[in-house]
Amino acid sequence: MAFDLDETLGVPIIDKGAMIGWQLRDGCAELLTQLESRFSLCLWSVSPRRYVDKALSFGLKRWFSASYSWDEKPARWKDIRTLDVDFLVDDSPHHREAATEFGIADAYILVPAYGSPEDFADPRKWVRMILTQLKMTDMQE
Repeated sequence: MAFDLDETLGVPIIDKGAMIGWQLRDGCAELLTQLESRFSLCLWSVSPRRYVDKALSFGLKRWFSASYSWDEKPARWKDIRTLDVDFLVDDSPHHREAATEFGIADAYILVPAYGSPEDFADPRKWVRMILTQLKMTDMQE
């Protein structure tokens, strides 16, 4: 199972133009801990490798067996078949729309972007959306 980084798992904490930490969104740590018992988790970002590695260094690395940046996997869209994963959790509808043409759109779990009005109104909605699509409602709060 793959996860997007920015606005899906959280956002970088920036000071004077440098990343000094990572702000996980509500429920992220608990969700990743639950999922790692059932899935092999990987991180898949359109950001450069250096940025991904820096983000991982702030505690995210513990949940992911692999990570992929656009440096290694440049493409028009995140095609889950290229990583041989069953699902991608992302805040961008672009990848899910592209997957529709290949009949795999249901494998793309689209969540509200972290900090968006929808996220602000219900900060844990994204967790419920993922668990519902994975048919893991027994793990919901």
